Amino acid sequence: MPRFNLEEKKLIFIQSFISFGSALASVFVNIFFFANSDLKTTLFYNLIVFSTLLLFYFLSGWSLRRFSSGILIKSGILAWAFFYFLMFFLRTNAIHYVALLAIISGFAAGNYWAGFNLNQYIFTNKNKRVEYFGSSAGAISFLQAIAPFIGGAIVSFTSLRKFFGADAGYGLLFLAVCLIFLLVYFVAGRLPTHDILRFSYKDVIYHKRSMQWKIILCQQMVLGLFDGSFAVVGGIMYFLILKKVLLVGGAQTVGLLLGTAGSMISIYLLKKRAGYYWIGALGFSVGLIGFAMFQNLYGLIFYIIVGGITTPFLTNWLSIVFLHAIDKVEKPWEEKYQFLLERDTCLGAARVVSMLFLFFFIQLGNQVTFAKYWLYFVPLAPILLGVLLRKYSKVESLATAATIEIGETKL
Repeated sequence: MPRFNLEEKKLIFIQSFISFGSALASVFVNIFFFANSDLKTTLFYNLIVFSTLLLFYFLSGWSLRRFSSGILIKSGILAWAFFYFLMFFLRTNAIHYVALLAIISGFAAGNYWAGFNLNQYIFTNKNKRVEYFGSSAGAISFLQAIAPFIGGAIVSFTSLRKFFGADAGYGLLFLAVCLIFLLVYFVAGRLPTHDILRFSYKDVIYHKRSMQWKIILCQQMVLGLFDGSFAVVGGIMYFLILKKVLLVGGAQTVGLLLGTAGSMISIYLLKKRAGYYWIGALGFSVGLIGFAMFQNLYGLIFYIIVGGITTPFLTNWLSIVFLHAIDKVEKPWEEKYQFLLERDTCLGAARVVSMLFLFFFIQLGNQVTFAKYWLYFVPLAPILLGVLLRKYSKVESLATAATIEIGETKL
């Protein structure tokens, strides 16, 4: 196990248990809205979540000049706790407050990720990013892996229904997640402090973007066009295929355990050769093709196995390349926030566009049938990400060679 400093350990702890809490309930929030209403309501909820997330992340350029990143992180955690408390309190009545609940969730995510991403860039060792993201993803995947099965078991705990009604399991699950978020808030304690950002929104508009950075932004847009919407539709498909919430949780548990193993293997291989990200690009795409083509139990099993093992090779390398691109810019970190803001603006805007497209697409006919058609387009995204990563490597190599040539000429 690699050695990490205190700040890195704290970041891994926070993200691991926030992911654990989210994995306990997030897919079941979508299933809850779907089961008590329809797919249109579920997509509407997620559309507002992503839109609000994008808004508050963009506003972080202002808020991080007035508040520390630690305040943003902890305010996001508290807002999530409040969201799950409301889900527990309202239960089936939550359908009538979808927009309000989505705004609270989006506020939490926008502030949390703005603060967390900045901390992650500042306090992680530049020379150990492969180890950090591999270990972080491994810890997150392990906790996320056990979470869906536990969540499904809680929802399926039928003995409670005699006393508290049919939705008692969902209520208990949402209350448990609320308490987990509150626990993380207090256990995390004081987060590390840092200097104030030297940032202006003019930096986003006027700074000169290198070819490498333009490729990074394209990668994030492609990622955003499918990751959020696939999480929603994929979770609903799990439910439609497996029929029972407990089985949905069990299936996700198996996939995430395989993801933990894949993440650990990726640390070893990606340190040896960057090109191994193609394992993730091709494997993820093949898994999605199997899922889209069959859309039954066999297709789901194929996707869980193939996608679970290979996806970390792609996602871990995307994170590493993104931070490496920022490292290459010769400025103090206090003047680099526009890069984080640009990346997440592109990612968030693409998620909103994909969710908006899917929301209107399903209006053309049967909601579930048209959502299934959409799955046929998803496998293109991992391949395109692989192509963009290869393009980035080529441009980076040419830029490095040019720098060396200029240095030799000066000598």
